[in-house]
Amino acid sequence: MTISGPVSTVLFDYGHTLMDFTRPEEMLLEAYHNINRRLEEELEGEVPAAHELLQSVSLRVDDEIGDSYLGGAEQEVDIAALYNQALAALGMQLRSETVQWVVEEEQRAWLKGIAASPHAHDVLGRLKNRGLRLGIVSNAAFPPNSMRAQLASLGLAPYFDATVYSSEIGLRKPNRAIYEECVRRLGGAGDGGVVFVGDRLREDVFGPRKLGFDAVLTHEFRREQPFPGMDVQVIKSLDELPALIPG
Repeated sequence: MTISGPVSTVLFDYGHTLMDFTRPEEMLLEAYHNINRRLEEELEGEVPAAHELLQSVSLRVDDEIGDSYLGGAEQEVDIAALYNQALAALGMQLRSETVQWVVEEEQRAWLKGIAASPHAHDVLGRLKNRGLRLGIVSNAAFPPNSMRAQLASLGLAPYFDATVYSSEIGLRKPNRAIYEECVRRLGGAGDGGVVFVGDRLREDVFGPRKLGFDAVLTHEFRREQPFPGMDVQVIKSLDELPALIPG
């Protein structure tokens, strides 16, 4: 399906679209050494070692988030509650401020595990120079400040006029509210159409199309295959995108 112009706005998914990631085990373990020390100080007693905390907290939370996504839930998880439950299962009752610090400490470690698409800066710059409004609509369980810190660390933040993460509105793609919130933050629909770029059919093609957006499926990091006979524009990598956007 070709994109019919004019286009005023391009919205992007984040993970596996603009960037990819690997779990930074060494940095995560270092983070949990820091967490171990702080918890021992606050609780004035011995707590599980860093590697045990990493297994019982970080991996447990990851599994619970993954199960929620696989189940197709559109309601985003309460990330602080998941960490609190994992820590409580180890016998630790912590202040909400401490739980939030644990979440943020782990997220700082993740900055070493992310990498932007090699085409991201060039493509975003070219689209921005054409006067297009750019936004991000991402399913992300972790706090929006952590997600925006990731974007800044990749040097991608200046390209975007608005970013919306499911963790800040409580709803995930393909719920229409998350796309609409990004358009609202951009100041409305504008004079042209909207194109959504992402790596998943349900969240990044079907969801946007229900709002009348065009959609582009990228195979740069993941290769979710369209259904037989399905009419959808597929690109091998982000560098193919500018040629598809009219104007």
